[in-house]
This record gives sequence, C-alpha cells and structure tokens, in this order.
Amino acid sequence: MGKIVSLVISQRRKNGDRVRPLVLGVFLCVPILICAAAPSKELKSPAKPLPTLTTAHEAHSLTPEDAARQYQVHLRAVVTYYDPYIDARHGALFVHDATGSIFVRVPSRPVLPLTAGTVVEVTGVSGSGDYAPIVQQAQVRAVGQARVPPHAPHVSMTQLLSGEEDGQWVEVEGLVHAVRMTPRNVILDIATSDGQASAICLREAGKDYEQLVDSLISLHANAAPVFNRRRQMVGAHLFFPDLNEVKVIQAAPADPFALPVVPIPDLLRFTPNLQFRHRVHISGTVTLQWPGQILCVQQASNGLCVQTAQLTRINVGDLADLVGFPAASDYKATLENATFRLAGDGTLPLPKKTTASQALSGEADGELVTVDGILLGEDRATNNLTLFLQEEKSLFSVILPPVPAGTHPLLWKEGSRLRITGICSVQVDAQGTTLKEGAVRTQSVRLLLRSPDDIVILQAPSWWTPGRALLTLVIVAAIAVAAFFWIALLRRRVEQQTQVIRRSEERLRHMAEHDALTNLPNRTLLNDRLHMALERVRRFNSVLAVLMVDLDRFKEVNDSLGHLAGDQLLCWVAELLITLVRKTDTVARIGGDEFIVLLDDLHSPEEAEPIALKIVSCLSAPFDPGNHQISISVSVGVCTYPNNDIHADDLLQNADAAMYQAKAQGRNGFSIFKPEMVSNVRRVGHTLSAD
Repeated sequence: MGKIVSLVISQRRKNGDRVRPLVLGVFLCVPILICAAAPSKELKSPAKPLPTLTTAHEAHSLTPEDAARQYQVHLRAVVTYYDPYIDARHGALFVHDATGSIFVRVPSRPVLPLTAGTVVEVTGVSGSGDYAPIVQQAQVRAVGQARVPPHAPHVSMTQLLSGEEDGQWVEVEGLVHAVRMTPRNVILDIATSDGQASAICLREAGKDYEQLVDSLISLHANAAPVFNRRRQMVGAHLFFPDLNEVKVIQAAPADPFALPVVPIPDLLRFTPNLQFRHRVHISGTVTLQWPGQILCVQQASNGLCVQTAQLTRINVGDLADLVGFPAASDYKATLENATFRLAGDGTLPLPKKTTASQALSGEADGELVTVDGILLGEDRATNNLTLFLQEEKSLFSVILPPVPAGTHPLLWKEGSRLRITGICSVQVDAQGTTLKEGAVRTQSVRLLLRSPDDIVILQAPSWWTPGRALLTLVIVAAIAVAAFFWIALLRRRVEQQTQVIRRSEERLRHMAEHDALTNLPNRTLLNDRLHMALERVRRFNSVLAVLMVDLDRFKEVNDSLGHLAGDQLLCWVAELLITLVRKTDTVARIGGDEFIVLLDDLHSPEEAEPIALKIVSCLSAPFDPGNHQISISVSVGVCTYPNNDIHADDLLQNADAAMYQAKAQGRNGFSIFKPEMVSNVRRVGHTLSAD
C-alpha cells in the first residue's frame, strides 16, 4: 500500500500539482483497498500435504507427472521377483499386494535377504520411472514369509505390448523354443499364440532348464516394458522368480529323436486349428556338412539344409537324425534351433543330372546334383572360394567349403568345361515374390560343395596355334566377301555377350563383396582392404585405426517396430558413417548391427579418438523412419596399429573387445583398446548379449 501512495505522490509532483489533497484522498481509500485485498489471503494459504499411498495400485496408477511429486509410499506386500544383478544402475524388485504389483527401485548393493514369497514393508516415495510410476528411495524390511500369488490373469502378447499390464503379476502360455544361459540368468524364448516372448529368471545351480525346450508351459511372471529414452514402450518381456512358477502343461518328449520321422515335404504344410508347432524329427542321408554352419540331408529325392551351430562331425553318406522347430526360409521350409546325431551307416544317393536352367525351377533345391558349365572366373577374397560358371544362357555360382585364406590351390583355368557335383541352393527374387500372388519366384542358383574333389575337368581351354591360324587365313581368303558381313555380325554378338558376362561378373563380385542392405563393404572386402592398409603402414611407417561401431539395444528396435524399421535404421547409420570419415577411409558392415570404420594413413594413434567421439555424438541424434522417432546410441571400440598387434584378425578382435568395454561402461561412448580388455571380453559379451 505504501508503494501505491509513494507512486501517486511522485506522479503528482511531476505534474506540478499540490500533494496534500491527494494524500488525504489516498488515505481515505485505504480501508476500501484493504477490504478488497482480504480474499487474497485465502488464496495464499499453505498447500495441503500430499497423502500417503498405501497400496500398489494407488502408487502405480499415478500419472508420471504426479508420480514425480514424490508421494510418500508405505506398502506391505509380498516379493514376486528380486534380482540384484540384472541392471547395473539398481536392483530389480517387484512386490505384490491385494491391489496389484509395482516395481521398487533398490540399490544393487548390498544384496538384500529377499526371495520370492518374502513379506516386506516398503517405505519410499513415488517416482516417474523409466516408463511407468515406481517406488524409489525405498527402504525394504522383511517381516515374514508367505508365498507368491498362486493365481494370475492370463494375458496375451498383444496385451503385454499395450502397456496395460506393466509390472503386474500375469500368466503367459506358450511353447519353449530355446533356452539361453548367462552366468547369472536364464532366458526362455517362448512362442505364444500371438507372438514371441522372452522370460528371464535367476540361474540356479543344478537345475535342468534344457528339459523345457519344446514344452508347452504356463508361466507366472511380472510383466516389464522395453522402453526408449522418450518413455515410450517398444517391447515387453517377463521376469519370473524360479522354476516353481513354471507349470508344464505338455511336457516335451523325453527323447525328441524318438519322435516319428516326418517327410521333408510335409514341413510347414497347412494344418487346420494348429496353435503351436512342436519340434519335428527329420531323418536322412548326410550329403554335406560344414561344421558349425550347415548340415544337409536327403530323403529319397527330397533334400533339406539347416543352419546349426553344432560342431559334431558326421561323414557324408551316414544316416543322421535331426530335430528342430519348423520355420520358413527364403525358398523352402527349414528347421530352427536344430540339433542332430548319427543314426547309422547309409548309402550316399546318386547325384541328379540337371542343368542350371532346370535347377532354377527349384525342384532340386537341397538335393545332390551334377551340373556342367564353362568357368568364367573365381573369387578368392573369402574363406569360401567362389567360382562363376555359365551353362548355355544361365549363370550359376559354386561355393567350396571354408578353408584358411590363401590356401586355395590353382586347379582350374578360365574357359575350362567343368562338371560340378554339389547341393543345389536356390536364391529367391524377393521383389518378384512380393509383387505376385504369393508363389515364390527364383532368381539364381548356387551349388555348395563338399570338397574340391567335387569338381571334374571335362575339357581344358583350347590353345591358338600357328597351324590353326594359317588354316583360318586360307578359309577367310576363300570366302572373304561373305565372311566380312558374317564377321561384323559375329563381332557384334560377341561384344554383346561379353558385356552380359562382364556385367554378370561385376554384379556377382559386387554382391559377394558388399552388404545387400546397406551396400557397404562386407567382411570379405574389409579383410582385403585391412591387409593392404597394414602393408602400407609397415612400408611408410604410418598409423591406422580400426573402429568397431555397434548399435546399442538394436534388438529392441526390431522387436518393437519390426525388421523394416530396423533395416531403415541400419541404412541411415551407414549413410551417416560415410559422411563422418574421409573418402579414403573404409566403412563396412560385418553383420547385424556391427560396423567397422578403417582409418589409414594417420599420423598418430590419437587422431582416431576425435573421430570416435564424433561418431558417438552424431549417432545420438534421433532417427525418424516415418511414423515416429527412434532414439539410438552407439558404442565404439578403437584399436590402432602399430601400438597393438600386427595381424588383421587381432586388430578386429581387439576393437571388438574395446567396444564391449564401452558397452560395459554404460554405452553411448567409446573405449580405446587396452590389453587387459581381452580377458574381460567373454564376460562382457555374455552380459550384453541382449543388445
């Protein structure tokens, strides 16, 4: 009020008016102003304290904005899951009371004396969490022992992905496809009726988790989100305390190899009212094995090739039993998570005589065949020597089994006519198949060989001799006029055919050396450039650096948005990496979400660090595939030469170790290789296998 009077008096003085009457008028107005201002005292009264939340439902039902106000929380509940190791930031604790469940953030150390079924009192405050409200700053005190809730609502993957069941104690039913183990945890890959789910628990010594493979189970677990930095749900997984919460509805066969043998043509054929596809038993004669990569068998005239990591060696011609889950591949059905065993001696089937054009029809896919062709060229850049042949108007490739680089003998000359015996593998025209009514369209054929002995030289290339040259000149002189026009026409046809062959060779070579998705150099071309870069470094005493770039949590993008968005993200990363380095540097994709940046002709090892920092910084920008933005980050491992080992494989392995160290340090950063990282790479790789 005093400020109002002073302001009015000052204004009157400026205007040359008398002050006294004005002051009197102002003081007469004071009671009126006081009365008018009285209601404002009620508006400034102290705010009421926030109520204490006493149930899990009350705390979890807050909006993220209200949860951030830190309501006092006091719960009495039972522990349904506790894992102090799964997150480096904090321990994972889910508790459940009569109203529902909620996640409680507790320190990862010290490990609390809690197990599933422990009755606890939880005091803390509400927090917005990474996705939904949680209890944080928690003090947890065990007050008794009970059991986890024996019943839970049955939910589908669709419901889990909606987010409505976040943190809740739920029941999920599905078929166990695989069991993966880390030093502390067990992960079950479950096929539900409407999608794939991963369920995680603490690993217990002496428990046989492998027996669950191919079992139909009902699982009690806490639903948990997979989220991004924008608090958006991009996936869902499950946490269950132990095998006591796994109910086997239909046990897997004690011996899957005792299942009835299924004919190869019956795989993935239409079956009405089928909900889950169990493992099947396939038996056949082994026609090819690349240990740890491919195993091919044949039943009569039906062949099948499966990818398998099993290293057990088995001879061609032996009978083998395979078990696995039927799955779709590019051209025909195959088996996933396949294992095999020797079933006895067999008789190797006679190879089917065919042509490249007939093989392109797909009828002989997976079978042992024989094809003749003219050798056009070869590619020795990879461990798998690849030959390119032509049979009439059809081109096809031949891939030999993997051997150490540089050990391929020079056995065949270009122009030789060869007879090839191997496993027919048909490649699909993806675009043509998509545009048609659904029937698969084939694009090319390749033969997988068991050894170089599967190649027989039928005819060596002819040599031009002086006698043949003289005979040709005599003939040309006799029919000079007619031959002039014929030669002109023949030359044009030869040029056209040569161009076709060269384009085919270039296309095949490009496909063999470049990644089909990003068009970056693949591991084959990278190895070639890395060896050349090492030679330059040794010759000119310069420095090179290898940067291993790995996307953080890329699997979550595929799981939440689909493989199309994942492919778009990989292409975007590839284009951005190219812009961040010099034109003389190499950016390669070596698999999945892993990229290699090769920097050569550096003056010092320190020059690689700002480039790694720039890659980490630029790839932290959000990526927009068209429907919404995706926040990503990368972890970069840096290894330089001559500060480190001299072999190309050593540089790549050391860069990989440094990259895993960057992930272990929290991701979204880079790490310079140090020798002690090698001993930690296996442990770190297991911990970050879900990336």
